[in-house]
Amino acid sequence: MIASRAVRALCAPVVILTAGACFATRGDVRVLQSDLQVVRGDLHATRGEMMARDSAFARTLADVAASLAVVNDTVQSMHATTMRLRGDVREDLQAIRQQLITIQERTGESARRIQEMRAQLEEDARERAAADLQPRDTTRPPGTTPPAGGASAAPAGPGPAQLYQLAQDQFRRGSAGSARAAYSELLTKFPTSDLAADALYGVAETWAAEGNGVAADSVYALVVERFPRSERAPTALYKRATALRVVGQTEQARALFQQIVDKYPKSDAALLAEGFLGARRP
Repeated sequence: MIASRAVRALCAPVVILTAGACFATRGDVRVLQSDLQVVRGDLHATRGEMMARDSAFARTLADVAASLAVVNDTVQSMHATTMRLRGDVREDLQAIRQQLITIQERTGESARRIQEMRAQLEEDARERAAADLQPRDTTRPPGTTPPAGGASAAPAGPGPAQLYQLAQDQFRRGSAGSARAAYSELLTKFPTSDLAADALYGVAETWAAEGNGVAADSVYALVVERFPRSERAPTALYKRATALRVVGQTEQARALFQQIVDKYPKSDAALLAEGFLGARRP
């Protein structure tokens, strides 16, 4: 509509000039001026509409920008909160692990004292048994040495607690081979002892101390196989899983960590395994 009126306004002078090849009349001029005013009005109206639309568009853009700013602030806040929570979780896990280490150290110290007491009791029992086997000679003055070649005989060898204490002492001194020999003697002579699981675990530890990871892993597996209900079983599994993780076999390590959580959920090793499994979740 605007374009047609503009054409009319521009073409009117040409029509007047070509029609009569003379000057335009006053009426024609008035018509031309009227058309020009109409065109100007239409242009003004169109400009107003465009400005109104630009203003509305600008307000919409401002609203979108404000919304994006709010979303960005929210995302940054959530990110900061997430990072803070991750830091808190890591600190809590570290504190828990430190507490477990402290508890294990204290437990180990108590267990060591108990083993020393058991070994001493076994030694006392051996000495009493040896004294009871000595023949009583009422004719020999008190305090004199009995004749050699008597019929008495002392019990052969140390008991399981003594062997275990001997192995522990050797291991603490750094003699893994001697410790392994004492552990093995305990397992051979006293396979049903309540110290058998500890002794087998000790054998694995001696191999690990010597850097023989294959042998250590094999014996740790035997601990779980032969003594699945012992307190050493979850720890042996954890040692195997940790060794696999160190060499990059993450999936195999993850499977063993999950086995600890499933079979020994109340153990200290399960808590440590859950920390690894949780850290690996997406």
